Amino acid sequence: MKCYDCPRACGVDRDGGETGYCGGGRYARVAKAIDDFDYEEPCLGRVTAVFFGGCALGCSYCQNKKISRACVGDEYDGISLARLFDSAPHPLDLVTPSHFLTAIEKGLALCRTEPSVIYNTSGYETPAAVQRASAFTDVFLTDFKYADGQAAEKLSRAPDYPSVATAALVKMREAVSDEWETVGGKRLLKRGLIVRHLVLPDLVKNSVEALDTIAREVGTDVVLSLMSQFTPNGDGEPDRPLNKIEYKIVAEHALKLGFKNGYFQQFSSAKAEFTPKF
Repeated sequence: MKCYDCPRACGVDRDGGETGYCGGGRYARVAKAIDDFDYEEPCLGRVTAVFFGGCALGCSYCQNKKISRACVGDEYDGISLARLFDSAPHPLDLVTPSHFLTAIEKGLALCRTEPSVIYNTSGYETPAAVQRASAFTDVFLTDFKYADGQAAEKLSRAPDYPSVATAALVKMREAVSDEWETVGGKRLLKRGLIVRHLVLPDLVKNSVEALDTIAREVGTDVVLSLMSQFTPNGDGEPDRPLNKIEYKIVAEHALKLGFKNGYFQQFSSAKAEFTPKF
């Protein structure tokens, strides 16, 4: 079967041994699974993070470049993927899952349990893929990287990212409404949507316009995670750290727009040691 799961629409025969733009073949590649993983968004609680190799984007500044660019990791067929999912002690956080959507569907269908799932995506999704993922997803944790198509082309080789990610974001909001519960005194998002935006050096205007798009398309009551943790990866652009005034401008714009829920991030997070080791 030819693969059109992501917006790249390669049309390769992955079952027949071909690999797509993402580097993915017939089976899912899992680079690492980490139990008791803590995210920047406390409302997610502790998760089991499953990091998939490969990616449908190709961001020059990717912090996980060791696994995203070469599609590294062990191959998991449906049965072995189900075993991995069943062994998770916490909700499953599927990190960069989009290019293995078909394999994930097969694995989940074979699970003995019905795990809670966080679909942790770059935002570069087709509406059809979001619809399929919504059948098993409790929380969409999505990036919204760019409102500027030129920046998206330069840094992620995806000039269509703004329009594609906007359509996906709207579909995610339609698919899941926010449901909260208090566990051990902590307020946790059990079902819903979290939108992340990473502020990048020299791209304040892009960030401001990205927040405008999020507010317009899904509203200011969405859970927003505004991130300052950009760290140069030593390989691509941008090649300098974010400065505090850039982040402050974007954070103040978020407040001006009226975002009610979510998180700002401390600059102490902008360090290489916060990136998982692969």
